[in-house]
Amino acid sequence: MTQKRSRKPKKSFFQIIISIVLYLFVAVFIGSFALGTWSANNDKFDYQTYLIQSGSMEPTIMTGDIIIIQDQPNYVERDVITFLDDENRTITHRILEIKGSQSQPDFLTKGDANQSPDPDLVSLAKVQGKVIFTIPKLGYLVNFSKSKWGIILMIMVPAGLIILDELLKIGQEVAD
Repeated sequence: MTQKRSRKPKKSFFQIIISIVLYLFVAVFIGSFALGTWSANNDKFDYQTYLIQSGSMEPTIMTGDIIIIQDQPNYVERDVITFLDDENRTITHRILEIKGSQSQPDFLTKGDANQSPDPDLVSLAKVQGKVIFTIPKLGYLVNFSKSKWGIILMIMVPAGLIILDELLKIGQEVAD
């Protein structure tokens, strides 16, 4: 008695593309969610993330980039630091000069794209950390994925692709 071996149907080119896009969407969704969660819990980690919202550090750090910073025991000239200004706004600029004592330094800072240094010195107590890594343009995606339309897109596109993939499989089985 011969048994018929069941063959796994070959995936069409379109189904392969659907699978790739679906996996990319899932990876982006998980990455955006993880980065958003990490950013929301900055005080629980040694590293903090920030979205750059102005062009004051261009071309070194562009608008829409995400920076990862870490508190350092000391800072030197040319370090790019993130600090709170007198109005409690978060700023990321480069140290031009260190003034004061080594135990109580004050930093003269300036954005790379700015014409002149910042008007106020930054005390060590106001420094959040040094920029240690930049992720280009990911901030736009993270912000979009947190919006109403971003959430809808992150749910609807993968769901639509899964439904389309299943319909193609059913159509292929019916045709065989």
